Order: sequence, then structure tokens, then C-alpha cells
Amino acid sequence: MCPTCVLTIGAGLLIARKLGVNDVISIGVITVIFSYLLDILTRKINKGKVFFPYQRIFIPIVILLISIFVAKFLL
Repeated sequence: MCPTCVLTIGAGLLIARKLGVNDVISIGVITVIFSYLLDILTRKINKGKVFFPYQRIFIPIVILLISIFVAKFLL
């Protein structure tokens, strides 16, 4: 992600918070960004190939479950 994209997403979240939108959106955005970066990292480690079938689907689901656990039990 480029720095401009990150700033735009942050500004969008700030505007959404000012408008009263729930913070669940921020958890979703963090999940999407982190899962995308983790997928790219695992592909670079494995020379452009996936480690296991359906990696692109499995990684975001696991990260979403982890972020839900953190938001529910630790915050």
C-alpha cells in the first residue's frame, strides 16, 4: 500500500467516526490490509507460489477471527 492510500483510508475513518459510524469498519479495514500484506509476504517467501490451497481465503478469515477475539475480550 502506498502512503497516500494509507492516509486516505485514515482520513476516511476519521470522517466516518465524526459521522457516527461504528468502529467495526476500522477492524475490517485493518483485517483487509494486514491479510493482503501477509499474503504478499508468504508468496515472496515461497517464490510466488502459495503455501497451501485457498491461502488467499484462509488468511483473511483467520486474521478476522483474531481481530474479533482481540476486540471482544481484550478491549
